[in-house]
This record gives sequence, structure tokens and C-alpha cells, in this order.
Amino acid sequence: MKNKSLTRQILILSLKIMIFIVLTVPEAVAGIFPRPIPTLEGPSIPLDPFRPPPNPAKSIEIEWPETYIQPLARYGIDLAVPVPFRRGLSLDVGYDRWAGLPTATLDYFLPVKAWENESLFFMPRATMNGRTEGFSLGAGMRTLVGSRALFGVYTFNDWSRPRGSDFNFLKEAGIGGEISLLPGRFAELTVSANAYLPVNERKMFSRATELLIRESLPRGWDARLSFVFPALVDLVDAHLSGEAHAYRGETTEIGGYKVVFSLGTRDGMFAAALEQGKEQGGRDTFRAMGTIKLAFDWVDLLDGKNPFSAPSQASSIRVAKDLRQGLYQRVTRKHDLPTDRKVSSTTLAASVHDSEVIFSGGFPDLPNTPVTVQVAASPWRDAMEIVTDSHGAYSGRLRLSPGEYKLRLVHRETGQTSRVQSFTIRGEDE
Repeated sequence: MKNKSLTRQILILSLKIMIFIVLTVPEAVAGIFPRPIPTLEGPSIPLDPFRPPPNPAKSIEIEWPETYIQPLARYGIDLAVPVPFRRGLSLDVGYDRWAGLPTATLDYFLPVKAWENESLFFMPRATMNGRTEGFSLGAGMRTLVGSRALFGVYTFNDWSRPRGSDFNFLKEAGIGGEISLLPGRFAELTVSANAYLPVNERKMFSRATELLIRESLPRGWDARLSFVFPALVDLVDAHLSGEAHAYRGETTEIGGYKVVFSLGTRDGMFAAALEQGKEQGGRDTFRAMGTIKLAFDWVDLLDGKNPFSAPSQASSIRVAKDLRQGLYQRVTRKHDLPTDRKVSSTTLAASVHDSEVIFSGGFPDLPNTPVTVQVAASPWRDAMEIVTDSHGAYSGRLRLSPGEYKLRLVHRETGQTSRVQSFTIRGEDE
């Protein structure tokens, strides 16, 4: 018996020495098993299409991302902002190399305890990325009913425009709601939804290209669901989660969904999940996942026992969720929706028959609107006024004396002008 115990102690000591050498002296291990030195045959960085190709005669310097910006900003906030105001603050700063501009997103969630079972919260937000800049303001209220139900409602307004421009902001209003319930037997149900409604539209007309650009934020909605099944079986928990969204405009159509059903043991050994979803422009996808986590014990192996076990000790008791904490949690919604843009052009076609000019065309964005027909030998003069139909189309006739003319249509209120058509009216002698 003494020899077996001595042998066991020697094996354990040898194993500890090996682990110590591997963990504390990696240079020695690297010297015994040298690794091949990788060679760089060419740049693996995707080329910028807006920059000239690199000169092969010059060395290529890899531009590493500025990873120091975010930690430095966080350190400054920790020093300057008191802890009570820092809890709901989220700051993300960086640098956009494509645009050559610094970026920043400041998101603040400020909950205020109004009454014993109610809270008010405010949601200011400002963002600047490489393409757009904007800000958002929101406010809401949550109410706790007993200990099994929590209701919340909130509203928000968003403003957005291209960064560095003097364009008018595109505006969007939204409303959202959330419900959290504890049906019983440690089950949990949470549902939230948001609706987004555009408020205004921005129009830009180019006289040089005769293009009309109309921009607005898309209308849409999104919803999320989370359900923890009742504790029907000890040591096993089941969870169902899902989300869906749809944002649409005249040229924008974004939509998708995802549903996940997961099972897991409370000791962390087994976990499995089934997922089905669809992203924008893709097909329905299905995925099945499973994991097994085991803890390994060298002492049990040397004792001849099974060295594998669960990562933690399973509990037959599930802890009920405290809904009161939900009074002060951040709202989940979509930010920075893409701009819906529609480009249309005015059209004008004209043909000459004897002394009469027949013309037709359209202003796509001006249905049932009067427009002025102008002709010019020099200068421009008003010839007549016509009204577009429900689709913005128009047509008409003009009788003119012989000569060389130009023809165009003008909408005086917006300044939109059709393209200019030149023609000649010939006399009877020609």
C-alpha cells in the first residue's frame, strides 16, 4: 500500500512539474518545437476603389485600426462623469477610414423613479458616422402591476441628414410598447413592438441634369418576443425567442425574421437550439446546434475514476424573475434607419406638323398640377398653361408662326423645369 501511495504522489508531482513548465516557460517549448515563419507574399487588404492602386516600387504600410480611441474615451468618462450619471451612458467613438472622419455615438438612458411602482425615462441620442449625422429624443413610462405584470409605453422622434451638409433634417416619429408577464410556475413572457412613421420629405432638383430626388425615412415596424417555458421538468429549461421587422418606402424594402427554440440543462452540460430565419434578399434558413461542456479532473483520472463531470452543480429550484428591475432597463428599438430615395426625371417630347407643335411629357411628382408652357425665339415667354393628370403626365398643342423656337415647361412654385426642345417652323415658301 505504501508503494502504491508513493507511486501516485510521484505521478502527481511529475504532472504538476510538466504543467508548470508548459505554462511558465513557453520559450523552451518553442525552442524544442519551432514554428515555421510565415511569409507575406502580397497585401491581403481590400483595395479602396476611390484611391489609386499602390506603387509596387514602394513598401506597403498596413493601416491598423485606432483601437486606443474607445478605451481612452471610456477612461475620460470614468474620470469626469459621476457614477450615478454614468450608469445609463453609452459612448462609442472611432474613426471611419473610408470617409476620413471621426465617428461618435452618444446614447443616454435616464430612468427616474416617479412613484412606488412607476418610473419615467428619457432617451436622448446623438450620432455621427461617415455618411450621416442626427439626433433623437424619446420619453416613456413603465408601470408595475402587482408582482406579475409590467407595462411600458414610450414615444420618440428622430432627425437625420447627410453629414456636413446644410440640408433640412429628415424627421421621423415613433411609438413603442412592451409587456412583461410572469404567468406562473417560473414562466416568463416578454413582448415589445415599435412603429416608425416618416414626418417630412426632402426634395432636391438639379437644373443641369433635370433630375428630381425625393428622400424620406421609411415607415415600418419591428417586434420581439421572449418566452421561458414553465418548469415542468427539473434540471432542464426551455426558451423560445423571436423577432421580426419590416421597413418600407418607395424604393426601400427591408424585412426579415428569426425564431430560436433552445433547451439546456441547469448544470451547463448539454445545450441544443433550433433556429429558423430569413434576412433581407435571402432565403429561409434552418440551423440546428448542440453543445456538450464537460469538466476534467486529473485526480479522478489517476484514482481510476471517471474524470468527466458537469461544469456546475445542478439546482432543482429555478429563481423567479424580479420584474421591478425592468422599470429601469434600456428600451430596445431600431436606430439609424436607411434613407428612402427616389430619383425621377422630367420628360418632354415635341413634333412639328406644318405650323403646329405637338408636345407631351411628364412631371412624375406633380399630379393634377398646373404647369406653364414657355416658348422662346429670345427671350422666354409664356404661351399657355396646362394641368397634369393623376400620374403627372401632360400633352398639348401650339400654333406658331414660322421661325426657330425653343420649348420648355415650368412649374413656378417649385422651380422645376423640363428639358428644352428646339425646333423650326417652316413657312409655306420653304
